[in-house]
Amino acid sequence: MTSDSEHHTTDSENKPSAIEDRRSRLSQWPMIVGLTFLWVALWQDFTPGTIVLGLVFSLIVMLSFPLPPVPFADRINVFHSFTFIVYFLWKITVATWQVASKSISPGPNVINSVVAVKLRTQDDLLMTLIGHVYALIPGSLVIDVDRPSSTLFLHVIDVPDEQAAEAFRVDSLDIEARMIRGFGSKRDYKLVQAEDRAKDGVVLRHTELEANDDPVATEGESWTS
Repeated sequence: MTSDSEHHTTDSENKPSAIEDRRSRLSQWPMIVGLTFLWVALWQDFTPGTIVLGLVFSLIVMLSFPLPPVPFADRINVFHSFTFIVYFLWKITVATWQVASKSISPGPNVINSVVAVKLRTQDDLLMTLIGHVYALIPGSLVIDVDRPSSTLFLHVIDVPDEQAAEAFRVDSLDIEARMIRGFGSKRDYKLVQAEDRAKDGVVLRHTELEANDDPVATEGESWTS
């Protein structure tokens, strides 16, 4: 039987410390900035009074409806962030043209697939942002997430075989690497830097680094529908 003291010790170990809780709250400043911008945009008034009122409103919302702590990386590289935005806009343009061409072109039926992409990162915020990127690029959509393994399951248009699925995975991991270089955590950025130095095509992942001393990148799986 387990004593009450053991239960108490386990609960205290699982409970975040006051310092961690404070850091989590301080890391929510991007949400406050976003809500303030939304307030000013809705009023269409960029005067100091409206901005201050929006800031107060954002603080009230954050305190009244606290979100689960999602720490911000506190790292932004302006150059890589800008290049990612340009690349992202280019991807949207190309994908829009490809989807439009397939919708009006006669020929064999387009075969869609569900492709699993195992990411490097374990950061909740970055995984969410990557999911939103796919939601905005025509032809792909996140339908499920396996959080423990950092795997996204995406429904992708025109993926008839494993070769096309692997090409999509490579492109997806390239998007993730671009996002990590721009605003990913230092922990994730070290993985990308190690890959750039090695230049062997091996994708390093935190889930594999934790499980093995010498991790080997594993391939995802795809199912054709």
